[in-house]
Amino acid sequence: MSAGSTSTHAAHAGAPPAEPVPRDVALITLTRDGMAVAAELAEVLDGTVTVYVSEKYDAEAPSDWRRFPRRLQPLVDELWPRHEALIFVMAAGIVVRAIAPHVRSKLHDPGVIVVDIRGRYAVALCSGHLGGANALCRVIGERTATVPVITTGTDVTGALAPDVLARRLGARVEDWSPLKLVSGALVDRRPVGVYVEPGVAAGSPAWFAERGATAVDDPAELGRFEAAFAVTHRLLPEPGVPTLWIRPPVLAVGVGCNRGTGAAEIAAEVDGALRDAGLSPAAAARVATFEKKADEAGLLAFAAERGLPLWWYDAEAIAAAPPYPNPSEVVYRYVGVRGVAEPAALLAAGARELLVEKQRRGNVTVAVARIAGEPRPPTGEARP
Repeated sequence: MSAGSTSTHAAHAGAPPAEPVPRDVALITLTRDGMAVAAELAEVLDGTVTVYVSEKYDAEAPSDWRRFPRRLQPLVDELWPRHEALIFVMAAGIVVRAIAPHVRSKLHDPGVIVVDIRGRYAVALCSGHLGGANALCRVIGERTATVPVITTGTDVTGALAPDVLARRLGARVEDWSPLKLVSGALVDRRPVGVYVEPGVAAGSPAWFAERGATAVDDPAELGRFEAAFAVTHRLLPEPGVPTLWIRPPVLAVGVGCNRGTGAAEIAAEVDGALRDAGLSPAAAARVATFEKKADEAGLLAFAAERGLPLWWYDAEAIAAAPPYPNPSEVVYRYVGVRGVAEPAALLAAGARELLVEKQRRGNVTVAVARIAGEPRPPTGEARP
């Protein structure tokens, strides 16, 4: 297929999930007029909204608002790492000077919005996509008389934003460095190809076409474009053009280990098993095991370090798992079930087949299944 042709790709219907909106928001105001705007915003926004007001309005502000000394900078120093988004009801210049020491990159910064003290405009100032400032601005515009002001190139031109797509899918990106080149090509309306793994609801070919990208059925076709991105859990050859690899959370990783195995060894063996099978470790959605391993410090630490939930299943659930290829009488004698990694992966994926059968690697046993339906609810869970 040429770069400008229309794909017959039919694996994905409709649009991807809606863009997430930050739900842990700090609202900061310095003036009496700003207090009225802050009160309205706190009323209409979802999630947890914490309002901070200058202590000089202590007698006037609601009792559940938090007071801060008159200087803004120490407050920003405190709030920057604590909230998903910061909304400042004040002049933009004040905000720029206050956040300047903290701004690092769109990968790490919270969303920052500035609203004037009359509530006329809400400006997405910083981290519009990954920080959610643009999405939050739109919510403010929908629920109040405030006009959202969004200047991000892809939003203004209607082009696809790959970083927003990744956020919608709850996906990880191993290397963000191609993003500028891919986004630049989309904004400039140059040929950009996209490959989406079948079964991932990332958008239909028509949806991509409306946003300046051409969907292809075969990832090998991506090399015909000037830039590309791919939504896949597989490790595929680089197409020879700037490419952003988006890893959707579609893998359940079953893990067993000897008592006392450390997190570093578990991580190395899990990553090795995945990569040897041509799968990206970044596509893991959860780790699963047998309940007798639920207190294993290394396993808990590994899951927490990866930001993944650790699910465990009791003997009854393991016994009811779909048939798995490598049951073991030896394992049964030690722990009372005939398998750990394989049945745990299948249960946590809602699947009947494994992508990776049990591999014994040092002190670690690994199996992998692709999430295919409703998983069996775990007996217990540890969240990162």
